[in-house]
Amino acid sequence: MTEHSTSEAERQSIRTRLLTLFNESWKYFLVSAASLALDLVVYWTLIRVAGMHYLIANIVSVGSGLILNYALSIAFVFKQRRLRNRRAEFIGFVLIGLAGLAVNEWLVALFVGVLGFGVVPGKVAAAGGSFVFNFVARKLLLFTGTNPAAAPSDDNASMDADRA
Repeated sequence: MTEHSTSEAERQSIRTRLLTLFNESWKYFLVSAASLALDLVVYWTLIRVAGMHYLIANIVSVGSGLILNYALSIAFVFKQRRLRNRRAEFIGFVLIGLAGLAVNEWLVALFVGVLGFGVVPGKVAAAGGSFVFNFVARKLLLFTGTNPAAAPSDDNASMDADRA
């Protein structure tokens, strides 16, 4: 193999990876927008209708968005999966989501409690920071690998059947 053909193969590999990253990024953005819409409806309802404190409502609403985000991410966004065990993958997704929730909670507290934003504008502003954190962490830790949509292991049959 010549140096030129190796170089061309490397360039093609980089192009393919960048195209995959671009496609996953915009799809994840759309999935996150849907998840954020659910999150905001739950958040607003808990604050305005149920009278819940905005930081507690944020935790509950982020949880609802996280579940929707996982379901849509594995269905439409990420084709490569690092883990074959879906329970382990979901736990990792949730743990990253909890770290993202900490980022989001801190930003909501900053925007609403310190900077004086309204509760909904503060929540929307905070969503940008947690979006970037969650996408990068999930892509690097869960959805990068050589297993295109790795087949689930047998011990996950019940979880997969629940999703069907």
